Amino acid sequence: MEISVYDTVFKKDDGTMIKFDILVPSGLMDLQKIYDYGNSFLKDEKIIAVNLISADECDFCHMEIATEAIINDINSKGYSIFKHWGF
Repeated sequence: MEISVYDTVFKKDDGTMIKFDILVPSGLMDLQKIYDYGNSFLKDEKIIAVNLISADECDFCHMEIATEAIINDINSKGYSIFKHWGF
């Protein structure tokens, strides 16, 4: 499965930054849906948002072939998240 990777950097309420990628099927072009996936991730992680994800925080980066774990996430939720640790 080919996926699109959306590089996302988000400022938390405490001023620190969190970096993660939103991974979606390559055919998904609905940016609002992609932002909604990022907002769902922030909510699931209990990160209190100053604002919601928009084009200012989230940009298309590249396409790649998904691993089996990413495919399983996409099949169950519609998306997958890759967290960048130590950012």
